[in-house]
Amino acid sequence: MSYIKLHSRAGGKSRCRVEKVTVKQQGVNRIDMASKYPRANSPYWWIKYKTPEGDYRCVSSGLRRDHVKETHSADRLVEKYEREEKKSNGNGDRQGSAFAEWVPGFLDTNYNRPETAKTFEAYGWRWHTVQKFLTAQQIKYPRQITYAHAWKYLEWRKSGDEGVKAASHNTALHEVKFLSMLMTQAVRRGFAEGNPLLHPGIQKHKPAEKPAMTDEEIAKIRAELGRWPEWMRTCFEIAIYTGCRLSDTNVPLKDVDLDAKTMTLEKPKGGAERAFTVPIREELVPLFTRLKAERGNDQTAYDFDATGSKWEKPSKMWWRFFKQNDELNLPHLTFHCTRVTFVTRGAKQGVPQSKMMKLVNHASEEIHRVYQRLVVADVREELNAIKFPAAAAPVPNPSGDAGTSPASEKRGVRKSTRKSQPGPDGGGEAPSDTSPS
Repeated sequence: MSYIKLHSRAGGKSRCRVEKVTVKQQGVNRIDMASKYPRANSPYWWIKYKTPEGDYRCVSSGLRRDHVKETHSADRLVEKYEREEKKSNGNGDRQGSAFAEWVPGFLDTNYNRPETAKTFEAYGWRWHTVQKFLTAQQIKYPRQITYAHAWKYLEWRKSGDEGVKAASHNTALHEVKFLSMLMTQAVRRGFAEGNPLLHPGIQKHKPAEKPAMTDEEIAKIRAELGRWPEWMRTCFEIAIYTGCRLSDTNVPLKDVDLDAKTMTLEKPKGGAERAFTVPIREELVPLFTRLKAERGNDQTAYDFDATGSKWEKPSKMWWRFFKQNDELNLPHLTFHCTRVTFVTRGAKQGVPQSKMMKLVNHASEEIHRVYQRLVVADVREELNAIKFPAAAAPVPNPSGDAGTSPASEKRGVRKSTRKSQPGPDGGGEAPSDTSPS
């Protein structure tokens, strides 16, 4: 049952009454459309409408029943709710509009290509997590998403509910933006009227600064890696000697030229257009020689062997190595510290910034500066190398005093330029009278 407005004219004036009716639509058995109705002890029109989730709500319009113009405004408000209900009933639940029905195909079609393989993998992980949140919130269709879900997702993701490991604020924010991307696609497909997550206004937290590794820490890591899978030892040596990212350590062996002693990274961060070639150190020549002989030139540097769940990947293995390893006891480090160490040591050894940016494939000086971990002792020698002209020697005081007399003393000994005159009593100086006689 629902209330509907009925208009009639009497004496040139429009009158409105409210009755209970049942609205039927073609293809729908019973749907209560939005309507306005009076409530006892209230001077305002009340609005009854159906939410996209299927719940019924009754709210005060704040528009008075005894005012003709406000009554017309209430009618327009009811019409607005009716339009939203019709769109929701017509688009929201139609075949193929549920997230689970179109998101996997959308990701596969747009990103499952060699040049975007890493993006496809990252989005796959995010969808795996976001889907658990949607299930927990009983959200099936895009039209059910509201702005409040952005903040709910942050709380849910950081708390580690529903069998999902707790994540940092920034990780949760990245996944909210991923959900916003899906909502934009839903709008284009006609599954939602708008994207409430387009500009969530949630600020990113400044991440913790990753330190550079010391010689003692590097030696300790190498010793501990003897108890872990062999691919991790290979991965670490390539990273510490080249400064490349974790995803770049598994380089195809065909891209390693031992004669020229170079290594080409064809698909670094940023895509194939950011491909670059760097020289390799002498310490890596025996390693790559052995890998080419054992694995063949058509293979990569190592095969990743997951020891945990099917969702585990290399970054998670290294996270366990540093964060959950009491034997190592270096929880302040991460694998990315190998890159920070490479850049910092290059800066300490005086490698020009332009050349170091080429070695690590940094696109901007601003990004490159983030990786440098220089302390006061590292720049003391450079400070002393900055030359200035010597200051002039101080001019000695003719009176022999070490310092100069204060300005107040100078004013006290200043001689008057006025002519001295005797006072009335014959002594001292009489004050001059400049007033007219």
